[in-house]
Parts: sequence; structure tokens; C-alpha cells
Amino acid sequence: KERVAIFEGTAVLTSPRSVSVTPTGKSSSQAPLELFARRGLVIATGSAPMVLEGMEADGSQVVTSDDATRATRLPASVIVVGGGAIGVEFATFYRALGVEVILVEALDRLLPAEDPDIGKELARSFRKKKIQLLLATRVEEVEPEQNEVTILVRDDSGTRKISAELVLSAVGRVPVSEGLGLDDIGVKRDRGFVVPADWTRLETHVRGIYVVGDLLPPPSLALAHASFAEGMLVAEVLAGMSPPPIDYAGMPRATYSLPEAASVGLSEPEARDQGHDVVVNRFPFNAVAKGLIYGEGGMVKVVAQRGGPVLGIHLVGPHVTDLIAEAMLITNWEALPIEVAELIHPHPSLAEAIGEAHLTLAGRRLHQI
Repeated sequence: KERVAIFEGTAVLTSPRSVSVTPTGKSSSQAPLELFARRGLVIATGSAPMVLEGMEADGSQVVTSDDATRATRLPASVIVVGGGAIGVEFATFYRALGVEVILVEALDRLLPAEDPDIGKELARSFRKKKIQLLLATRVEEVEPEQNEVTILVRDDSGTRKISAELVLSAVGRVPVSEGLGLDDIGVKRDRGFVVPADWTRLETHVRGIYVVGDLLPPPSLALAHASFAEGMLVAEVLAGMSPPPIDYAGMPRATYSLPEAASVGLSEPEARDQGHDVVVNRFPFNAVAKGLIYGEGGMVKVVAQRGGPVLGIHLVGPHVTDLIAEAMLITNWEALPIEVAELIHPHPSLAEAIGEAHLTLAGRRLHQI
């Protein structure tokens, strides 16, 4: 409909304005095509599951998240290695379907990139669901056997073996940037990431070549909505417009586990490290009627500058990946807690918890003791 020409094949950049495409699929017998760009090239080849040495995936007993999404049967038991977003999402997915789950994380909390209270709240929920958590625990060896996989893990107390029918490696993702011809034409990479020379335009060190999505290093978030924003920014730059740069600090982060987790802005440690005089309020979802109805627990945590604006909001609970939209506006518009407290949230609703968390910070608490 938009007259976008699509070519199915494997591409290699041959110059800052040309790509050689070897056709695949139905057109695999055709000769390579040379495509030329008048204005620019956008690299958006995404990411692939990270593989740890000694825990290589075989697609049947030791699998990645990509393998897991294509599975045709459910295991009786699974060991999830990794307590980041991918690990906690799959752990709760499997548990909801009745699978026995053990989650192993090398650091001392779940979702270690988030505010510490998010990890603590999520861990409480996991234990209620009877997901066995092995935090501050490292995987030493993986031994596939006939009907199960045994892994050797180490923590402060020593080593021990645990077994399950399936091991899911969920230790993160890595950019797919090999074999594209990037180095040959001068595009700079760092640990596989494609490094932009100008973050306001997402243009690489080779003029006219742009990068979006999981190929970008931090502060990009490697989340779909971040990639959408990056793609729109580059499209507008190529169209001759001057879009505002992306504010990654103000972009919401979402984890689709059960319960969900979401956050925007600064965590409490980040705010203190930046020198803010911080005030914090943690409001439980069980303190509002809709939270009790869902029965999943969880909390709203508001981090604010004393006498100043809200710096960050962190959520664990039902539908918080929807509620984070309000938190994003509060944080990005630098609202004061008293300003949010003056806005009336509907009852009964989960959004009441956000309103009441700010009511307490504004000295007008309602249901919070």
C-alpha cells in the first residue's frame, strides 16, 4: 500500500549507498541484486539469543528463548538460567501452565537492571507461585542426559546439582552485525553493537548510514517501543525534518511476567547517586479494591525530589505495563506529587494506587497507613 519494495535475501553492504542481496526462498535461484540508495541506508538487523560457553543450545534439551517460542510440547520441569526480563517472563509463563520451574540468577535479585524493590516484590510473588529461586548462584556445568538435563550450580555455600527436563538459557541477547560488510566500509562497532556518531540523528560514523533497534548500544533499551521511536526518528531525518532526539531516560520499561513489572525514570539508587535529596513512597496494590480483586499483590513506588518533581515510578502488579503510561507522563512532565494528588483517579481501579501513592507524598494520605 505504501509502495515499499521488499526483497527476500541475505544482504551485504558494498558501499555507503549500495547493498548486494543474495535472494533466498522462492527466488533463491536468481542472481544477486545490487540495490542503491539516493539518500541513506538504515541498518536494523536486530539481535539473537546470547549463548554462554558450556551452555550451548541444542534446540531440544537446552534451548534459547527463540527455541521456546517455537516449541510444540510442554516440559514437565524447566530450569531457567537468567533472572532478567526474558527469564522472569518465561518462568512465570511456564509456571502458569503447571510446569515445575527453577530460576537461576548470578546476581542477588531478579530484574537486576531495575530498582531493587521491583526485584524484591517480584521474588515474593515467585515464591508464592512455588517457583524455586536460586539467586546469587552461577552455573558451572551443563550435562544433558537421556531424559533430563543436570546442571552444576555454585553459590556461597558450595556446589550442588539440580535437574529438569529442559534448560532455558535466558541470559540476554546480542546484536546481529556480523557478515554485513560493516567493517569494510568504516561503520564502527563495539562488542557487536553499531555505534552512532550522532545520537540525535542515529547516524553512524559513515555519513548516510543510520542504525536503529537492538543493534544500538545503551542507552538504547533494546525494547520494541524504543525501536519504533528510533525508526520514526531516522525516517524523519531522511525526509529532511528535524525531529527531537530520543530521551531514553524518560522512556518506559516493561516486563511481561506474571505479575508484570514496569518503570520509568530514575531508580532510588540512581537518584541518590545523582545527588538528589530523595523522598520515596511504596504503596501496595492490596490497599485499593481493584488490587484486592486481582489478588496478585504488587506495589507502586514513587521516587521524588524532596520539595520537587517526581524522578521515577516503579510498578509491580497486574496490568502495570498499561499503568506505566500515566507514570511516563508524570515523570516526563516533571509533575510534583501534590499536582498528581489533586487529580482524581476512578474507583475501583488499579490506577487508584498511583494516585494514592502521590497523595501520601503530598501529605494527604487516604488508605495508606
